Amino acid sequence: MSNPIQPPGNYPAASWEPAQPAVKGPPPAPVVNAFRAILLSVALSLIGVVVTLTSQDSIRAKLHETSPTLTSATLDATMMITVVAAVVFGIIFNVLYALLAVQVRKGKNWARIVTFVFVGLGLFFGLIGLTQPAAAITRGLGLVTLVLDVAIIVLLAQRPAAEYFKRQ
Repeated sequence: MSNPIQPPGNYPAASWEPAQPAVKGPPPAPVVNAFRAILLSVALSLIGVVVTLTSQDSIRAKLHETSPTLTSATLDATMMITVVAAVVFGIIFNVLYALLAVQVRKGKNWARIVTFVFVGLGLFFGLIGLTQPAAAITRGLGLVTLVLDVAIIVLLAQRPAAEYFKRQ
């Protein structure tokens, strides 16, 4: 007579112990450095928001210089849109980006993928931003942010980082 607890055939007995999550260990240096680069990028972006708020006259003058046919009302509307967009988008995006950095450091692969998307968009819009009128400090912050974006991609694409994100 067969044992009613054992499944028929040569199957191993099932274990009723819960699966233990894989221990990730500390993040490798490329992940830690990418985390730091993201936080530095957030800080620079927030500085950029403050610079945008404080250099409205300079931005307005450059806009008028590049498009002298714009009316005063159009310039005012453009400035208001620029300031509101910089403050609202800048604050919301940077809070989310900082939270994403924490998830990257924890080894969440979805966070790594989202970071690649954010950084790719940052590179795209950063390059476009270099063609727009801006204060010198804003342009400098943009260039440093572009370099950080490239560094983040390189760091998160390295083998130790990839292996860290696979261990879930």
